[in-house]
Amino acid sequence: MGSATAYHLAKSGADVLVLEQFQRGHTFGSSHGETRIIRFFYDKAFYTELMKTAYAEWRDLESASGKSLLFITGSVGIGAKGNPYGRAARESLDAAGVESEWWDTAQLAERFSQFRVTNDMDILWQKDTGFLRAAECVSTHLQLAEQHGATIREETPVTDINWQADVPTVRTENSQFHGKKVVVTAGAWAGTLLAELDLPLTVTKQQVCYYQPADIDRFQPDRFPVFTESTPEGEFIYGIPAFGKHGLKIARHGRGQVISPDTRERIPDADYIAHIDAYVQERMPELGKTTHSEVCLYTETPDEDFIIDAHPHCANVLIATGFSGHGFKFCALVGRIMSELVRDGETGFDIHPFRIDREHKISSGIPRLSA
Repeated sequence: MGSATAYHLAKSGADVLVLEQFQRGHTFGSSHGETRIIRFFYDKAFYTELMKTAYAEWRDLESASGKSLLFITGSVGIGAKGNPYGRAARESLDAAGVESEWWDTAQLAERFSQFRVTNDMDILWQKDTGFLRAAECVSTHLQLAEQHGATIREETPVTDINWQADVPTVRTENSQFHGKKVVVTAGAWAGTLLAELDLPLTVTKQQVCYYQPADIDRFQPDRFPVFTESTPEGEFIYGIPAFGKHGLKIARHGRGQVISPDTRERIPDADYIAHIDAYVQERMPELGKTTHSEVCLYTETPDEDFIIDAHPHCANVLIATGFSGHGFKFCALVGRIMSELVRDGETGFDIHPFRIDREHKISSGIPRLSA
């Protein structure tokens, strides 16, 4: 979100300074790795509406950079017959005018014989789903921001944000910086930097597994879709076709262990890997067992909706955090939204669902920049 915001602000002519506590492309947060899913389908209609512009923003970034960043594969959404998530997702797609189809098992087998499903399952096909080259998207935003004049300082951790000063002041160990506006997109560290707000953020350890089947050609993006499954046990499993050096990616959304973002323990759990392997053996037995695994962080809100708002006590500090493991697909759009809030004090996009105090009352009667 920070890299995208820097790009949009710099492109608009703003004087932009980016402070990164690690190096660009680091693996300690939520945005590293080869791929992230991009999709229209959600069980909350406002996300589906926002995705219409998000797709366009990603295509604009491709045009500006000359890079291929977004790949369309289509998606298969699986769940028990009548499962609430699948039905709500279809309703949101219909309401937004986005095409989708219910498939039966014969249609799935004809198109993607890699899956093993039963007749008592819903299968939702959506042709526009795909994946983004995650790490490349972040680096591209930063590269273009620099081309437009932004300054990026790596290995410069922020220790304090003084929003009570006449001009907001950001302090690091050895320096302090003043700006008309400060944008906080600190991910898992947002709660610490903004401790006075007691934001309802929980940082969790998340894990992903990769597979290298004997016939990996059957799982390439032109022959295998993005897929999701809402299980009877309340899990949400997702997968992305083989791409990059590690192969096909499968993981469980959420349900991670609560940790400190400063914990450097990044070893995947054997029981988690065994759990995903058992799922794979039932649903896609050709994949075999995990060949590689990685760890990342979620920064979650109680309702899994984002926080995009002004600091309730200082309209010159803008906050974007709590993306709850499903925000990456929006970051090109979030960068545009944050740029509009910085420059204009408002945005034309409906960000009302992302107000800080929607469930977590901090103060009342304070002007804010939420549209």
